[in-house]
This record gives sequence, structure tokens and C-alpha cells, in this order.
Amino acid sequence: MTAKKKKSKGSALGRIVRAIDAAGRDADLARRSAGDPEFRRGVREERRKTLSSFQTVKDSLADRERIQKSKKRSQRS
Repeated sequence: MTAKKKKSKGSALGRIVRAIDAAGRDADLARRSAGDPEFRRGVREERRKTLSSFQTVKDSLADRERIQKSKKRSQRS
């Protein structure tokens, strides 16, 4: 990809559908993992690392980093 071309985000509706789909999958995974003693131990010891196995958490962390970068750029200008 050249510097001028950016990767397309897709339509707003498509992004919403993907977010809902990921949330449903993560909810199912969370219900199955909730009773697992190893998962509970992981959450207690390294909460962020353990929870980052969920796609919605990864997306949220990426959004947070993107927002922080944009704030830093706007403060420099």
C-alpha cells in the first residue's frame, strides 16, 4: 500500500455487525471459561493478559491506544 491509500474500514453497518458478532462469540467463550479454575487464577494474577484473549477486549485496547495517540498529536499542534 502506498502512503496515500489507506485500508478501507468498510461500511458503518458492517463494522457494527462485526462488533456484535465478536461480542456474541466472546460472551459464549466467557460463559464457558467462567467456571474454569485456571482462567480464574489467570484473571487474579494477570488480569489484562488473561482477558486479552477475548477479541472485544483486544479491539477496546486498540481503540484506547488510537485515541491516546490522536490526543498526543492534537496537543503537539
